Amino acid sequence: MSTVLQAIANGLMIGGFYAMMGMGQNVIFGVMKIINFCHGEMLMVGMYLTFVLYTFFGMDPYAAVPFVAFIMFILGACIQSSLITPSLGTKSFTNLLFLTVGLGTLLSNIALVTFGSSFRTITTSYTGNVVQLGPVTMGLPKLISFVVTIIITILLFAFLKYTTLGKQIRAVSQNSVGAEVVGINVKGIYILAYGIGAALAGTAGALLTLFYVISPTAGSIFSFRALIVVVVGGLGSIPGAFFAGIFLGLLETLVSLLVSPMYKDLIVFVTFIVILVIRQNIIARRR
Repeated sequence: MSTVLQAIANGLMIGGFYAMMGMGQNVIFGVMKIINFCHGEMLMVGMYLTFVLYTFFGMDPYAAVPFVAFIMFILGACIQSSLITPSLGTKSFTNLLFLTVGLGTLLSNIALVTFGSSFRTITTSYTGNVVQLGPVTMGLPKLISFVVTIIITILLFAFLKYTTLGKQIRAVSQNSVGAEVVGINVKGIYILAYGIGAALAGTAGALLTLFYVISPTAGSIFSFRALIVVVVGGLGSIPGAFFAGIFLGLLETLVSLLVSPMYKDLIVFVTFIVILVIRQNIIARRR
């Protein structure tokens, strides 16, 4: 029983990061109706930014989170205004797909040229500390990171629901033409939404650095997981993305424990396909 509880705790920890990645992807999709295929690479950039701040400036990874989020927001805003917005005018999903895939490849190769292919890690005085909660043992960095993801989720939900900018984002996501008619700067909201998505991905990367290796390909596994979270949780739904991320994390750890780690990815993909089929059948019946 204690082993199962430990697996559930580990699933919750990793699910929090999947949730944050999915929420960032959902903000972008909800507003612009595009899938950001370089989302995982943005997480990787956040990891390297944290590594640089820690190595050269002696900044604690958790203290670096606001700086990483800000830098990633600026990077996302620049990408959106200079590359994504012009491509939106073509109304071609294929163009946007290749653009974001190309951006991901570019970011990975810049990291490869700059830092090399060697794995990097961050070790602090509390990296090996653990917290004992009954039969469950959790690493202190993982627990802190999970708590931070919960706080960020609550803040993001409150921002979108109660602030003026958040309401404008929701309005554009529901009807961009109508939002523009009533005076909302739609292009500005696009930039804001992409910046928020990039900031969330970078924040997830910063929080991962204390217990995950840093490499140019570190974001690839999280990129596909974020896509699964978006589809399973509902396109454009922040609460849905959060709970889908937690579900995905629990699924992975429980499958690894009860079946085999070898079949973890296989069962995740099969579950993803089954959910897609069920959802499509439900939509078809409603029509």
